Amino acid sequence: MFDESLVVASAVSAFNNAAVVGPAFLWNAVLASPLFVAIYLFARHGMDKMGIRPYVTMARATFWTVVITALWVVLMGGNYSVLRDGVSLVPFVTAAVLFASCIFVGINTRAIKLPIWYGSANASVRRRWIVNLAVFAICMVPVGLSDTLNWWGPILQIGAVVCGFVVGRYGHRQMRAVPCAIAVMLATTIAILMQPELFRFGQLGNLTPIHLVWVLGVGILAAAAMALDITNSRGRIHQSAYTKLKWLTRFVTVLCMVLFVLTEAVPVFIAAVISAFVQFSMAVWHATAVRDGLGARAMAWLMIAFGVLTGMVTVTAIGILLIASNKSGRGGAGFLL
Repeated sequence: MFDESLVVASAVSAFNNAAVVGPAFLWNAVLASPLFVAIYLFARHGMDKMGIRPYVTMARATFWTVVITALWVVLMGGNYSVLRDGVSLVPFVTAAVLFASCIFVGINTRAIKLPIWYGSANASVRRRWIVNLAVFAICMVPVGLSDTLNWWGPILQIGAVVCGFVVGRYGHRQMRAVPCAIAVMLATTIAILMQPELFRFGQLGNLTPIHLVWVLGVGILAAAAMALDITNSRGRIHQSAYTKLKWLTRFVTVLCMVLFVLTEAVPVFIAAVISAFVQFSMAVWHATAVRDGLGARAMAWLMIAFGVLTGMVTVTAIGILLIASNKSGRGGAGFLL
């Protein structure tokens, strides 16, 4: 009765059952809605007076979104002895998220010198290296503790962080900000779907329609933002052929969405996102022009939805700032559907 594993499993099951009855992520967003409104009003009326509108850029927004998401993956993933821990693929997905995030961070911090502890004027090189290694070890402690279900878990996560940062900082390649941020957010969403209880999202195999619809919304927004960023409008595809292809992709996307709601299967969710991406990319390629700022607005709405899904108020606030600072007007996205 007082076995440790039984007590932990019972507590986790009780939490998950409560989360299923009332989606915590949605109620947290409702409680934080006054804060979101205040941020929007400040962004609309205060940024120009304070002269900070030029600092609210897509590059900064994507950078901090990737950084905050990586920290969330490290700090919010729980190590519970429940539900498929021995065969779960979530550690590999989170390692991939950390690897991609650290590559992106390394690329964007190449101009910043690494912090070195110099101490006094007569401090030795050996002392500096010892202090640097100690600081590095302290920073890697939470990374290692984020996955202690297997003996190789900490090695995998720490290796992903170190290798990603080294590749990004000392490599010679660049990485586009918007596709990288979308990939990180989408991979994190997939990890949440694979094992919701690990991220305090709900109970595996028993999510509510609110959980599923919001996850689908994040996936569709990710597909739209990616299509608007990497696809150029060319005015191609004959109108009759485009109409047939559009209705075909619509049917496949809706079918995948319905199947996902019924099955909660991750492959079906991925298929729905891919189908939506094909539809949006085809619509952009068929259009003769796309309104300026439409891709930025799609990315901002993705940040808002993703921040609500994960409970990261900061990411939601970044998306609201992008929406408020975008002066290109509303509408213009109807052609995607």
